Formats: sequence, C-alpha cells, structure tokens
Amino acid sequence: MIINFSVKNFRSIDDEITLSFETVDKSENDKYYIYNSGKEKILKTAIIYGSNASGKTNILKALEFLVKFIRNPLERKDQLIELEPFLFTDEIKKSTSFELDFLMNNIKYSYILEVSKEKVLAEQLYFYNPRKALIFDRNNYNFGSKIKINKSAKESLKNNTLHNNSILSGYMKTNIDIEELENVIAWFKKVLPPIFPTTDLVGFVVEQLEKKDLNKKMILNILQNADFGIDNFEIEESELEEEFKEFLKRINKKHNDLKKLEIFFTHLKRYKLEYNDESTGTQRYYQLSIILTLLLKESLIIPIDELEASLHPDLLKHFLLSFIVNAKDSQLIFTTHSRELLLEKDILRQDIIWFTEKSKNSSTELFSLSDFDTKTLRKESSMYNIYKSGKLGAIPNLKDYFMDI
Repeated sequence: MIINFSVKNFRSIDDEITLSFETVDKSENDKYYIYNSGKEKILKTAIIYGSNASGKTNILKALEFLVKFIRNPLERKDQLIELEPFLFTDEIKKSTSFELDFLMNNIKYSYILEVSKEKVLAEQLYFYNPRKALIFDRNNYNFGSKIKINKSAKESLKNNTLHNNSILSGYMKTNIDIEELENVIAWFKKVLPPIFPTTDLVGFVVEQLEKKDLNKKMILNILQNADFGIDNFEIEESELEEEFKEFLKRINKKHNDLKKLEIFFTHLKRYKLEYNDESTGTQRYYQLSIILTLLLKESLIIPIDELEASLHPDLLKHFLLSFIVNAKDSQLIFTTHSRELLLEKDILRQDIIWFTEKSKNSSTELFSLSDFDTKTLRKESSMYNIYKSGKLGAIPNLKDYFMDI
C-alpha cells in the first residue's frame, strides 16, 4: 500500500507535491477506510477534486511513469527517458524527482529517484526493520550493512544496470536473489496503469474470463446490485466477418485459428443484448465491475481518472461504498468532478479528500481537505456547500458568459 507519494517537475507539476495516505482525521469513519498493519495506519482511498487542467490526471500519470520506469526499462543506453518536465517557466529544470513510501509484507520502504531525459541522477532505497536502514544507494553502488550481497554479485548488478535504467530494473536482469529487492519489485507489480474514461477493458475482461482468472459470479452480483436489470452475461464465439477474412488474406494472415468473442447480456431471463447495444453507463459499469472484483479479491493499487464518467451519482456512491466496505488491502485512487459526493458527510473522511489548483504560473498545487482549520470548515459544515462557494478553492475561475459576437 502507498503511504506517501511525492513528485517534482513532471508535466503540470513544478514544485514538489505529496499525496498522502496517512491518517489525519480523527473521524469515527475509520473502520472501513483504514488498513492497520499494527505499525502503520493507512487509508485505502484518495479522492482528488479540481477544475479542468489543474493537474489531477497528472498525479496519476506521475505514478504510472514511475511504475513503468521500473517494470519496463529501456533496452539501449542511447534511448531517451520519456519525461515531460514543467514548461511554463523561463528556466526549465533538467531533472524530475519522485519519492515513494509504501508498505509490503508489513515492512515500510522508501524509494527515491531523480532522472533527466538522458540518465538516472540519483536513486536510493531504504527500509524500516524496525529503524530506517539503507538497502542501496546508486552512488558507488553502496549497499546497507543488513543486505547480503558479495562483490561479484554487486559487479554483476552494476553491469546489468544501464545509466538510463533503475537499479531495480538491472536487478531483474541478474540471477541475484535479495529478499528486500524481491519484495519491492513484487510491490511495483501490484500497481495497475490508470484507467481513463476512454480506456476499453472489454478485451482484457474476455481474456481473463476465458482463463478463469476472474470470478464471473462476483461480477454478475455487482451488476445485479447496480440495478441494470441484467440476469446473466455470456461470452460467445462467432465467425469472423467475410470482409475481415478477405483483409487477412491480403496481408497473408491465416484466419482459421482466429475467433471472434462477443459479450451478450440477458434481460428478463430470455432477451439477449449485445454489449454494444447496452447503454454507455451499463458498458462503463460492467468494466468497473471487473476493477471492483480485482480490488476485492487481490492486493492491488488502481488509479481511475474521472470515476463518475457516465454513472448516475447514486451508482458512483454505491461503487465507492462497495470498495470501502469490502476491500481488505487494496487501494483506490480516483479523480472526480462529482460535487454531489461531498454531500455524503456520513461516509466520507476529510483526510481522503484532496484538491488540485493552478498557481499563478499554472503549475499544480495539491492540498487536503484536512488542511483547513475550523474557521473554514466546522464539524457541522456542509463540505458540498463550502466547496461550491469557492472557499476551498480548486474550482474554475469563470468569466462573464455574455459575448461580443
């Protein structure tokens, strides 16, 4: 689970911002929101509000960049790292930095990375067992006293780590076994890429159901609880269209082994509708039901951009509550414009709600609802009304709607 995630000089982010899952609010709503390892109490959810172009999505993309940098390293030393630094400044900074505190197997780790387009400039990894101790520092490939690694293994790791790769990526190319690094790499595999409103998960769903990796009964239960009137869904195999067969022939591809898989939903016990004939909201929630299934059955971290897209406000609330009440050790990070969700004072904690706002130079500022004092936000206050009035910021500064045409 993520404890803290900090990023500096990435896309719309200029100065360092930090998204924290540490508890601040002493609300009674902690039973379902908090993962308690005995050493750390960590929130399972972060909700990010903000106007369009304020940088909400870039926080999710920053986490995605870091995970991909470790899991999918560049293969050649002459390849550039695909960084997009903050551009609205006279002096563009040459490096981007990340800092990530996370929990794996009830042990806290801290990972620090600084990169330019050409190479890794700094990299350190620490763990707390029980006190903070060094695992490695990229400078001179220095390893902590608690890490068992001999001289030849260290040399092998150094030779397998390109200057535009992380040490963790280099480690995955070696036959060395270090428990602490294995734990860290296993953790990075738990973070899924962000899901955007345009993300199409249908192919993934069909594949996973075919492999029996997803629980169809659980997905169906989620859909039925959402009142779509769906009794069942099936994946059926059908023939490829003749036009597509002809296309495959023209590019010298065989179509005999290819099959077309389609999803059909059953309504009122006997009427079948093809996936594309269902409403946009049904399609969206069907895909989200897969995400919810993964969050409840696995230990994952899933970022979702604009979770409310195509969903009724009650359905958004239902999805969030289904996760909060039933998830054991997964985390859900999502952005939203749904102010109506802020009316749910009885189910929301202040420290899970975050806001992004554009500063004077159009860079992203990030702050939590729990940062506000009681003068702005009293216990009996309506979060919805205060946010709508602009007292919390993070809303668009709109001009007059009369235009000189």
